[in-house]
Amino acid sequence: MLLGVYVFVNGHLTPGGGFQGGAIIASSMLLLLLSDPLKHFSHTLISTIESFSGIAYVTLGLLGLFLAGGFLDSRIMPNGVLGELMSAGTIPLIYSLIGLKVGAEFSSMLTSLSETRDR
Repeated sequence: MLLGVYVFVNGHLTPGGGFQGGAIIASSMLLLLLSDPLKHFSHTLISTIESFSGIAYVTLGLLGLFLAGGFLDSRIMPNGVLGELMSAGTIPLIYSLIGLKVGAEFSSMLTSLSETRDR
């Protein structure tokens, strides 16, 4: 999971990004399910993370639309110094929100598939 978080937080500096980091997080959930098939994850927590990240993504997009002139415009935050973690305006936040959304959605699908076997 830590590798997935690293990939989507540093996606604007290195190859990777939100979708790739979310897929890595979901892969770690799959490995947890493979190591313990009877393990159950909280659907409430997963859906809360997914909902929060989706709402925050749209909110960030609307802030860019109203404050900077375009949906998801990264100029609502300062650019910073090239090569630092917060050096691309809102792009690291966008990647992080996408990573959380993708990771939660894929994890939700995996847990749903693992629980259909029990019924």
